[in-house]
Amino acid sequence: MSSESAETSPLIAVMNHGACDGNRGACDGFLLNRGARGVEAFDKDENSLGVFPDAPGAAAAVKNAAVVKKSAAPTHSRFGGSVATRVLRCRGSVRLVEKVLAYLRRVSADAERGTALHTAMVLRIDNSRSLDDLVGETIDGYTVTRDDVEDALRPAYAHVEPLLDAPGAEFYREQRVAFPTIPGAFGTSDLIVRIGDTIHVVDFKFGRAVRVLALSPAADDPAVDIINGQLLFYGAGARHSLPEFFAGVKNIILTIVQPMSIEPDAEMVSSVIVTHAELDEFIAAYRAACEQALSPAPHLERGAWCRFCPAKPICPLHTAPLLDLAQFVVPAPLAFDGALATPPAKEAYLQALADGLILVDAIKDIRTALHDQAKHALEQGDSVPGFALTAGRAERHWRDENAAYDALIGLGLTRDDVIAEAMRSPKQAELRAKARGLKVPTELIVSHRSGVSLVRSENAHAPVPGRVETARAFSGALEAFQGGRQA
Repeated sequence: MSSESAETSPLIAVMNHGACDGNRGACDGFLLNRGARGVEAFDKDENSLGVFPDAPGAAAAVKNAAVVKKSAAPTHSRFGGSVATRVLRCRGSVRLVEKVLAYLRRVSADAERGTALHTAMVLRIDNSRSLDDLVGETIDGYTVTRDDVEDALRPAYAHVEPLLDAPGAEFYREQRVAFPTIPGAFGTSDLIVRIGDTIHVVDFKFGRAVRVLALSPAADDPAVDIINGQLLFYGAGARHSLPEFFAGVKNIILTIVQPMSIEPDAEMVSSVIVTHAELDEFIAAYRAACEQALSPAPHLERGAWCRFCPAKPICPLHTAPLLDLAQFVVPAPLAFDGALATPPAKEAYLQALADGLILVDAIKDIRTALHDQAKHALEQGDSVPGFALTAGRAERHWRDENAAYDALIGLGLTRDDVIAEAMRSPKQAELRAKARGLKVPTELIVSHRSGVSLVRSENAHAPVPGRVETARAFSGALEAFQGGRQA
């Protein structure tokens, strides 16, 4: 920095929270008053970001630069928080993931959207943007839409705003934390808020997939509740990395905020209170799991934790069904000797249908993973033997919607011919109402089944019985009824 800069006025630190001392807060950069020229902004390495008319504008530039720089830094650890649950259940996944090309480990559009919305939340928490300002902003290649703001960002911010505004509240956002006892294990916690002797560790889930809970039944024993591994990782990592911030803390609340999921009636917020002893237990359990993951023959286990695992295309447990499918044989009902062969037993044929469906379901996920990774590799200029990219279906758009509207009306079309208006779904309205502290009256909504779908029995919310089961149920009910009359 030049001597002229140093002599103009003292540097003023811009912090994301607390004091710029490395313990109670993180320093994002500095401001320098240039008098009539304005205020110059610098990043934390004292590189100039430009001169701005006023201090708020310069501070916003510092915070935006910090967000961009942080998003460009490495964000994943082989034993990081986002994979904690997977490592606990499938130790073998660690080495398999490392065999996947690094740039193919996160390639889905949902991942890009989630990353962008997390950055958008930082900008909102820092007051660098209003929610309305975020509409149309492109972050890391993804453009935030109005629906993203209203269905995801606004409801999530509505939940954390009271925490941030509580008297005496102190917080960290997008804080990298190191996990104790495991070298190289770190993760980024979305939001850590302290109010009095209570710490809130908040994780935002902006995906539109299956509901993720802070506390859920164990897969192998529904009577046992298990705390979300990612939340425990962030709780333990934050306590280890921010010891002064956690000093004197009695209550630790781990929370998942998931505004959208495929479950229509799911609550947006899921929380669990944990003790220091429970964090200590998790540290020991996770350390043991990571040690086993580095052993010569770590255990592989397939389950819900495989959902976002990039190693599915090379995992033996996921590729095995391909071999089973090649050996799949359906009982043949005909013999080509001029005479009909004995039809296969009804039960055997229906079992064959079930076996075939199970195999097809088993390879759906691996097909998606193979397709997405190959497509991304080709987009990056690599060669996937035997495959190439081709132009997608042409999509037509109005060159200028306002001009097109005027021209179409001028042709003699009515507004109804040109503009289609549709009411939003109950779920969308409920999300937006919740973000504003409102509740949609239940009497406004009715539910109708669209028909029946074929699903695995254990996944059927309201299974529809077959005709034989229906007949048996009716026969049993009739016999009971007749017996009752005779009585």
